Amino acid sequence: MTNLGWNLQVKTKGGQATLASPDTGAHHRAIDVARQLLAAGKWPDYLNTLIVIHDPYELHRRLQQSGPGVYHPDQNVTVYPAVHELEAGRDYEIVPMSESFKALHSL
Repeated sequence: MTNLGWNLQVKTKGGQATLASPDTGAHHRAIDVARQLLAAGKWPDYLNTLIVIHDPYELHRRLQQSGPGVYHPDQNVTVYPAVHELEAGRDYEIVPMSESFKALHSL
């Protein structure tokens, strides 16, 4: 599997944390949700798209409370049952990555 640019390809609904308003906790939770979505096959064409996680704190909590997870060694993530119920457009969005973005970040 090709390595993703997790810090670049995973965004939160309000955008990335900034130096003026850092929220690395939200971004880390968003990355964990994105990894689960990838492992569950819900993030197709991941090499050419960005994923925006809506409300990462709530989603992360809901996933962990949904029951025992299953470890996926290929993505090095535990996938919880509720990840299969997440809906694109409501819980997360997948958006095309521009060629200029990919070139700028060597993706």
